[in-house]
Amino acid sequence: MGTKHPDVVVAPPSAMTALTLAEMHVRRWELKAVCSCCGIKLRVSLPAMIRTYGPDAVWWGRKPACPGLECDGGSLTYAARALRGGSWVSMAQAPGDVAMAAYSKRQRTYPGPR
Repeated sequence: MGTKHPDVVVAPPSAMTALTLAEMHVRRWELKAVCSCCGIKLRVSLPAMIRTYGPDAVWWGRKPACPGLECDGGSLTYAARALRGGSWVSMAQAPGDVAMAAYSKRQRTYPGPR
């Protein structure tokens, strides 16, 4: 059974809810990346990102270079959604002081090595 408004069932992504890659993975968020220059769209694998950058990597506000073969000077913009069919929320803004303070006070959700 579905709903016309999936964002009512699960709140849209925010840096206050999940700041790190591990928290996004535990909450089963989906991530995508879009290049500002060539328009390539990529599905992001959170387990691969965690293996590469570590579970405590903060991906909010990051804009790495596009990996496209013929793309010169493009940058990737990330977006996340908490539920299939939910709203995509841009991750272009870096987390604010309130989100960082909330993260430092909460219990870690990723039991693996740090």
